[in-house]
Amino acid sequence: MARVLGIAVGALAIAATGWMAWAELATPAPTAAAPSTPAEALQQQLLRDNLRRAGDPILGATYQDLNAKYFSGALPAISVLWEPGLEKVGQLAAQGFTLEGMFGHVGKRSLILLHPNLQADERALARTLSHEMVHAYLFTTGDTTTNHGPAFQAVLRRLSSEGAFEGILASNEERESLRAWLDAESARLDAEQQDMIRLGEEIERDRHEVERLIADINARASAANGQGGGPTESELASATARRLAYNDRATDANSRSARDRADLEHFNAEVARYNLMLVYPDGVDEHAMRKPRSAPARPGGN
Repeated sequence: MARVLGIAVGALAIAATGWMAWAELATPAPTAAAPSTPAEALQQQLLRDNLRRAGDPILGATYQDLNAKYFSGALPAISVLWEPGLEKVGQLAAQGFTLEGMFGHVGKRSLILLHPNLQADERALARTLSHEMVHAYLFTTGDTTTNHGPAFQAVLRRLSSEGAFEGILASNEERESLRAWLDAESARLDAEQQDMIRLGEEIERDRHEVERLIADINARASAANGQGGGPTESELASATARRLAYNDRATDANSRSARDRADLEHFNAEVARYNLMLVYPDGVDEHAMRKPRSAPARPGGN
């Protein structure tokens, strides 16, 4: 009977926030009974289909490197292969799920299968392979459970702290607190962006009006050419006051825009920190994590 352990990630959109809720695909416990779901049946079939395939040499070298560095070479030789069929497993398990990796065995033969989408992201590959190698390690110690209990967490935490993959150890409360801050800050930045767009449009209108006013006064002064009939002192004073008021408003807007850029940089740094919290301990598909914000293009005065 084929037995499988897997790491799965999935995205569930939360209304109006863009946050992703991540869940893990349950994996079957060893049993002689038939698979209970189509996803489990396909996992077992993929293991059987890959038994006679040669492991990918690059993945094999990565496996051996991690084995030597973080397991003192204690893990047995295991074939590691790319398996596009993992995409179908995720689809069968739940809408929006992606099974990134799977460790399992058929009889005495063990395999690690990885989703080909990891080829484009070395950090995600290191996280997923590390995850599956912890399952492989625990299997060599006689731990045949499929869950991610204390023994699994202890080994994966060690790998994280030793640098096998990128991740930040955080409690659920810490992740939830940071996510709440990101949610609120994102909403604030959205509102600020709209305010700055309106302010930029107003300043642009002011600039054009001031430019027309000054151009008119200069034209009248030039036409008079000392013969009288030019702008009065009161008109000159009014135009000067209008220009200075515009300059003050534009300067304030530019200062506000600079603060917004600093806030945006801080927000994106916190997004990166939050994403590293998400990948620990189970690994998360990075392309679906919280995305950083880009700076908006805004009209503005000079």
